[in-house]
Amino acid sequence: MAKGERSVATDTLVKKIMDDIQQLPTGSGTMQLPPEPELMATYQVTRYTLRQALKKLSQMGYTFQAHGIGTFVRPRMNNHAISLQNPVGMTDEMARQGRHLTTKHATIQATTVAEAAFLPIGTQLDSNIPLWSVRRFRYADDKPFIFEQSYYLRNIVHQIPETALYGSLFNFVEENDALKVGFQDTIIEAGSMSQEMAAFFDRPEQSPTLSVRDDSYLSSGQLFAFSKLGYDARDTKLFLFKKI
Repeated sequence: MAKGERSVATDTLVKKIMDDIQQLPTGSGTMQLPPEPELMATYQVTRYTLRQALKKLSQMGYTFQAHGIGTFVRPRMNNHAISLQNPVGMTDEMARQGRHLTTKHATIQATTVAEAAFLPIGTQLDSNIPLWSVRRFRYADDKPFIFEQSYYLRNIVHQIPETALYGSLFNFVEENDALKVGFQDTIIEAGSMSQEMAAFFDRPEQSPTLSVRDDSYLSSGQLFAFSKLGYDARDTKLFLFKKI
Protein backbone atom coordinates (compact mmCIF):
# COMPACT_ATOMS: atom_id res chain seq x y z
CA MET A 1 0.00 0.00 0.00
CA ALA A 2 1.32 3.45 -0.95
CA LYS A 3 1.95 6.07 1.72
CA GLY A 4 -1.04 8.18 0.65
CA GLU A 5 -3.35 5.16 0.73
CA ARG A 6 -2.11 4.31 4.24
CA SER A 7 -2.94 7.84 5.37
CA VAL A 8 -6.48 7.59 3.98
CA ALA A 9 -6.98 4.18 5.63
CA THR A 10 -5.74 5.55 8.96
CA ASP A 11 -8.02 8.60 8.83
CA THR A 12 -11.00 6.41 7.94
CA LEU A 13 -10.29 4.13 10.89
CA VAL A 14 -9.87 7.12 13.22
CA LYS A 15 -13.36 8.31 12.25
CA LYS A 16 -14.85 4.84 12.76
CA ILE A 17 -13.33 4.44 16.22
CA MET A 18 -14.39 7.99 17.14
CA ASP A 19 -17.94 7.12 16.08
CA ASP A 20 -17.91 4.09 18.36
CA ILE A 21 -16.40 6.07 21.23
CA GLN A 22 -19.09 8.72 20.89
CA GLN A 23 -21.76 6.06 21.32
CA LEU A 24 -20.60 5.56 24.89
CA PRO A 25 -22.87 7.27 27.41
CA THR A 26 -21.62 10.54 28.90
CA GLY A 27 -20.14 9.92 32.34
CA SER A 28 -19.31 6.30 31.57
CA GLY A 29 -15.79 6.86 32.90
CA THR A 30 -12.53 5.40 31.69
CA MET A 31 -12.91 2.27 29.57
CA GLN A 32 -10.25 -0.01 28.11
CA LEU A 33 -10.36 -0.79 24.41
CA PRO A 34 -10.19 -4.45 23.34
CA PRO A 35 -6.75 -5.93 22.56
CA GLU A 36 -5.16 -5.23 19.17
CA PRO A 37 -6.06 -8.59 17.53
CA GLU A 38 -9.72 -8.06 18.39
CA LEU A 39 -9.70 -4.47 17.08
CA MET A 40 -7.96 -5.61 13.87
CA ALA A 41 -10.69 -8.22 13.32
CA THR A 42 -13.51 -5.80 14.18
CA TYR A 43 -12.36 -3.08 11.80
CA GLN A 44 -10.72 -5.36 9.21
CA VAL A 45 -7.41 -3.46 9.20
CA THR A 46 -3.72 -4.27 9.48
CA ARG A 47 -1.74 -3.90 12.70
CA TYR A 48 0.13 -0.94 11.15
CA THR A 49 -3.07 0.96 10.31
CA LEU A 50 -4.57 0.22 13.73
CA ARG A 51 -1.50 1.46 15.60
CA GLN A 52 -1.33 4.62 13.49
CA ALA A 53 -5.01 5.29 14.22
CA LEU A 54 -4.60 4.68 17.95
CA LYS A 55 -1.59 6.99 17.99
CA LYS A 56 -3.62 9.71 16.28
CA LEU A 57 -6.55 9.28 18.68
CA SER A 58 -4.15 9.61 21.59
CA GLN A 59 -2.65 12.79 20.14
CA MET A 60 -6.17 14.22 19.77
CA GLY A 61 -7.02 13.45 23.39
CA TYR A 62 -9.67 10.78 22.81
CA THR A 63 -7.61 7.94 24.25
CA PHE A 64 -4.49 7.36 26.31
CA GLN A 65 -2.10 4.44 26.36
CA ALA A 66 -0.87 2.78 29.54
CA HIS A 67 2.43 1.02 28.84
CA GLY A 68 2.11 -2.73 29.13
CA ILE A 69 -1.61 -2.56 29.86
CA GLY A 70 -3.48 -1.23 26.83
CA THR A 71 -5.38 1.70 25.35
CA PHE A 72 -8.10 3.48 27.32
CA VAL A 73 -10.89 5.85 26.28
CA ARG A 74 -10.85 9.15 28.14
CA PRO A 75 -14.12 10.13 29.86
CA ARG A 76 -16.31 12.28 27.58
CA MET A 77 -16.75 15.92 28.40
CA ASN A 78 -20.32 17.23 28.37
CA ASN A 79 -19.77 20.99 28.24
CA HIS A 80 -20.36 21.54 24.50
CA ALA A 81 -16.73 22.56 24.03
CA ILE A 82 -15.62 22.67 20.40
CA SER A 83 -12.59 20.54 19.69
CA LEU A 84 -9.91 22.28 17.64
CA GLN A 85 -8.32 18.92 16.82
CA ASN A 86 -11.18 16.95 15.33
CA PRO A 87 -10.55 15.45 11.88
CA VAL A 88 -14.20 15.15 10.87
CA GLY A 89 -15.54 18.66 10.26
CA MET A 90 -17.94 20.74 12.33
CA THR A 91 -21.13 18.97 11.19
CA ASP A 92 -19.92 15.58 12.38
CA GLU A 93 -18.26 17.07 15.48
CA MET A 94 -21.59 18.54 16.59
CA ALA A 95 -23.43 15.31 15.82
CA ARG A 96 -21.04 13.47 18.11
CA GLN A 97 -22.06 15.87 20.88
CA GLY A 98 -25.70 15.02 20.24
CA ARG A 99 -26.31 18.44 18.68
CA HIS A 100 -27.78 19.25 15.29
CA LEU A 101 -25.92 21.73 13.08
CA THR A 102 -27.80 23.31 10.18
CA THR A 103 -27.13 26.03 7.63
CA LYS A 104 -30.29 28.10 7.19
CA HIS A 105 -28.82 30.58 4.74
CA ALA A 106 -25.77 30.45 2.49
CA THR A 107 -24.39 32.48 -0.41
CA ILE A 108 -21.63 31.96 -2.94
CA GLN A 109 -20.24 34.44 -5.40
CA ALA A 110 -17.17 34.94 -7.56
CA THR A 111 -14.70 37.53 -6.30
CA THR A 112 -10.96 38.21 -6.11
CA VAL A 113 -8.32 38.49 -3.41
CA ALA A 114 -8.49 42.30 -3.71
CA GLU A 115 -12.15 42.23 -2.62
CA ALA A 116 -11.74 39.72 0.23
CA ALA A 117 -12.73 40.90 3.72
CA PHE A 118 -9.57 39.33 5.15
CA LEU A 119 -6.47 37.55 3.86
CA PRO A 120 -4.73 34.28 4.71
CA ILE A 121 -2.68 34.16 7.88
CA GLY A 122 0.70 33.21 6.47
CA THR A 123 0.49 33.23 2.68
CA GLN A 124 0.60 36.24 0.36
CA LEU A 125 -1.68 36.10 -2.66
CA ASP A 126 -1.73 38.25 -5.78
CA SER A 127 -4.65 40.68 -5.65
CA ASN A 128 -6.22 39.45 -8.91
CA ILE A 129 -6.41 35.75 -7.98
CA PRO A 130 -10.04 34.60 -8.44
CA LEU A 131 -11.88 33.29 -5.40
CA TRP A 132 -15.19 31.82 -4.38
CA SER A 133 -16.66 33.82 -1.51
CA VAL A 134 -18.84 31.60 0.68
CA ARG A 135 -20.95 32.89 3.56
CA ARG A 136 -22.95 30.64 5.82
CA PHE A 137 -25.21 31.33 8.78
CA ARG A 138 -25.13 28.20 10.90
CA TYR A 139 -27.34 27.12 13.79
CA ALA A 140 -26.85 24.55 16.55
CA ASP A 141 -30.18 23.12 17.68
CA ASP A 142 -31.88 26.13 16.01
CA LYS A 143 -29.78 28.64 17.95
CA PRO A 144 -27.38 31.00 16.09
CA PHE A 145 -23.97 29.40 16.36
CA ILE A 146 -21.46 30.24 13.59
CA PHE A 147 -21.13 33.30 11.36
CA GLU A 148 -18.90 31.88 8.62
CA GLN A 149 -16.94 33.56 5.83
CA SER A 150 -14.76 31.35 3.64
CA TYR A 151 -12.76 31.85 0.47
CA TYR A 152 -11.73 29.12 -1.98
CA LEU A 153 -9.21 29.57 -4.78
CA ARG A 154 -11.21 29.06 -7.96
CA ASN A 155 -8.28 27.69 -9.95
CA ILE A 156 -8.14 24.79 -7.47
CA VAL A 157 -11.77 24.42 -6.30
CA HIS A 158 -13.60 24.80 -9.59
CA GLN A 159 -17.12 24.60 -8.22
CA ILE A 160 -18.99 24.17 -4.92
CA PRO A 161 -22.42 22.51 -5.14
CA GLU A 162 -25.40 23.75 -3.17
CA THR A 163 -25.53 20.44 -1.29
CA ALA A 164 -22.09 21.25 0.16
CA LEU A 165 -23.10 24.81 1.09
CA TYR A 166 -26.04 23.55 3.13
CA GLY A 167 -24.35 20.35 4.26
CA SER A 168 -20.69 19.71 5.03
CA LEU A 169 -18.07 21.66 3.09
CA PHE A 170 -15.47 19.63 4.96
CA ASN A 171 -16.83 16.35 3.53
CA PHE A 172 -17.07 17.89 0.06
CA VAL A 173 -13.38 18.76 0.15
CA GLU A 174 -12.34 15.45 1.75
CA GLU A 175 -14.23 13.40 -0.84
CA ASN A 176 -12.96 15.40 -3.82
CA ASP A 177 -10.35 13.19 -5.48
CA ALA A 178 -8.78 16.22 -7.18
CA LEU A 179 -7.96 17.80 -3.81
CA LYS A 180 -5.21 16.06 -1.86
CA VAL A 181 -5.65 17.85 1.45
CA GLY A 182 -2.48 18.20 3.48
CA PHE A 183 -2.69 20.41 6.56
CA GLN A 184 -4.32 23.43 8.15
CA ASP A 185 -3.02 26.43 10.09
CA THR A 186 -5.36 27.78 12.77
CA ILE A 187 -5.33 30.90 14.91
CA ILE A 188 -7.91 32.17 17.39
CA GLU A 189 -8.77 35.86 17.61
CA ALA A 190 -10.84 37.92 20.01
CA GLY A 191 -12.77 40.83 18.57
CA SER A 192 -16.10 42.61 18.47
CA MET A 193 -19.21 41.92 16.41
CA SER A 194 -20.04 43.85 13.28
CA GLN A 195 -23.59 45.09 12.82
CA GLU A 196 -24.45 42.08 10.65
CA MET A 197 -22.92 39.57 13.04
CA ALA A 198 -24.63 41.18 16.02
CA ALA A 199 -27.97 40.93 14.23
CA PHE A 200 -27.36 37.23 13.55
CA PHE A 201 -26.53 36.47 17.20
CA ASP A 202 -29.17 38.91 18.50
CA ARG A 203 -26.55 40.78 20.51
CA PRO A 204 -25.67 44.48 20.74
CA GLU A 205 -23.20 45.70 18.14
CA GLN A 206 -19.57 45.49 19.32
CA SER A 207 -20.36 42.51 21.58
CA PRO A 208 -17.35 40.22 22.11
CA THR A 209 -16.71 37.57 19.48
CA LEU A 210 -14.28 34.70 19.16
CA SER A 211 -13.04 33.91 15.67
CA VAL A 212 -11.30 30.74 14.51
CA ARG A 213 -9.28 31.40 11.36
CA ASP A 214 -8.15 28.50 9.21
CA ASP A 215 -5.78 28.39 6.24
CA SER A 216 -6.13 25.08 4.38
CA TYR A 217 -3.37 23.62 2.22
CA LEU A 218 -3.00 20.76 -0.24
CA SER A 219 -0.42 18.06 0.44
CA SER A 220 1.81 19.91 -2.04
CA GLY A 221 1.86 22.90 0.33
CA GLN A 222 -0.38 25.07 -1.87
CA LEU A 223 -3.09 27.13 -0.20
CA PHE A 224 -6.58 26.33 -1.49
CA ALA A 225 -8.89 27.96 1.08
CA PHE A 226 -8.97 30.35 4.01
CA SER A 227 -11.84 31.02 6.39
CA LYS A 228 -13.05 32.76 9.50
CA LEU A 229 -15.65 31.21 11.83
CA GLY A 230 -17.19 33.77 14.15
CA TYR A 231 -18.72 32.72 17.49
CA ASP A 232 -20.52 34.54 20.28
CA ALA A 233 -17.71 34.70 22.87
CA ARG A 234 -20.12 34.44 25.80
CA ASP A 235 -21.53 31.10 24.65
CA THR A 236 -18.40 29.46 23.23
CA LYS A 237 -15.85 27.08 24.68
CA LEU A 238 -12.90 25.74 22.69
CA PHE A 239 -11.12 22.52 23.61
CA LEU A 240 -7.47 21.72 22.89
CA PHE A 241 -5.72 18.58 24.12
CA LYS A 242 -2.06 18.89 25.07
CA LYS A 243 0.09 15.91 25.89
CA ILE A 244 2.80 16.50 28.50
